Formats: sequence, structure tokens, C-alpha cells
Amino acid sequence: MIRTGVNSLQEVRQALQNVGRYLQQAHNTYPRWRVVPAEMYAAVPVSTSVIEMRDTSWMTTGLPIRFTVGGVTYYAIIITLSANASIALRGPSLGAAALTKLEVGRPEMIVQHDFFVAGAYGDGVADLLGTDAHTAYQWGRSTAYLVMFSAHHNANDTGAAQPKVNIKVDGALVSTNDSNKGVQVTTGWVHNPAAEVSTANYQTVRGDAIEVCCTQAGTNGNATDLTVRCLWVLE
Repeated sequence: MIRTGVNSLQEVRQALQNVGRYLQQAHNTYPRWRVVPAEMYAAVPVSTSVIEMRDTSWMTTGLPIRFTVGGVTYYAIIITLSANASIALRGPSLGAAALTKLEVGRPEMIVQHDFFVAGAYGDGVADLLGTDAHTAYQWGRSTAYLVMFSAHHNANDTGAAQPKVNIKVDGALVSTNDSNKGVQVTTGWVHNPAAEVSTANYQTVRGDAIEVCCTQAGTNGNATDLTVRCLWVLE
């Protein structure tokens, strides 16, 4: 649990100064990344995707998050929040070690791109943009991190099993879910699960090729009209 007590007037003064600096950042300078005072969150995560918070009144879903563990910086996005209790993230696993830094970014630092593959797909393992959609996509912005993707299709495969898809950045699979197969698509939106992002592969630099990969075919290979939504956090 988060400590609510303090041991001295000096600690009270320091805590107020920290919060004051944070509020000044938020309302005046508003930098790209705002450091969250240590007094406002529990350093040890509740789970691999949840951080306990003292106050969430200034937060909203969809904001980018940057957290540091063991000197390494990671990126994520707020998916849900529980008022004055916790935030749930999508992106790499938070792990079990204490966070040494937590930062919140601007909403415009989230980049969304939707990929569409028309017609039937999922009749084999393939890179769908190149082989089915006959197109290509190259990242043209500054360095970013693919923290989440979601998928759905218009009509299910008529067989027992639906196809599975993952995203490739520079030829490497990003989702670690289902032994790197990603998500199994259906007619409702399916989201890559929390903490199932490869920290080795989610960084995206200018010039990287992005692909939607069918990692497992559907039974009859006749699911149709795939849409994949990808969310990146700019560095």
C-alpha cells in the first residue's frame, strides 16, 4: 500500500514542493514528458500491467506512459483507470521490480495507423500487406514504440478456427502472445493482451517496414476484410 503518513515537517514540505513542481509543469510549461512525483504512485507494480496511484483525477485513458526499471526506459499507454486507485497499461510488462521513474506524455504523442486487407485472407502464413493487399508501409516519423494493436474482420472463416495475426516491425514480430502468434481475429475487436509486447522488437525507427503477418491460417482460409489498428508512442 502507499504510505500516507510522514515523519517530519521537512517531509511534508518536500512532498508539497514535489507536487507543486508537477502542477507547474502540467499547467504552465507542459513538456513532452512530465515526471510523476514518487508520492503519487506505488513504486512496486500491482501486476505486470497495473500501477497503484494515489490520485488519477488529472489522468485519462489513452495517455502515453514512460516508466523506468533498473535503468531501462519503457513505453506504454493507459487503457483503463480506477479513480484514485490504479492505472492499467498496454505495452511491455512492468515486471515485479520497483519503478525508479514514472512519466506521463501528451495525448498527441500517440500515433494511430489502421491497416486494411480487403477480401479473403488467412489461407496460410504470410505477410498480408505485401501478398494480399499488394502494398507496403514504411515508418516515416521519429522514433516510436508500438505498444498496442487490435484486429477484427468482417466475416469469420467458415471452419472451426479463425486466423491469427501479429505485427512485424523491421521484420520482427512484436506481440509475444500465444507463442508469438499474436491475436486470433473474430468479428469483434480483439486486443493484444497486456504485457505481451516484445521489448526487443517494439521500437520503430524512421525507415522501418511495418507488416501485418498472418501467423496461423484459418481452417478454410476464407475469413474476409481484415482491419488492424496500431498505436505507437513517440519517444
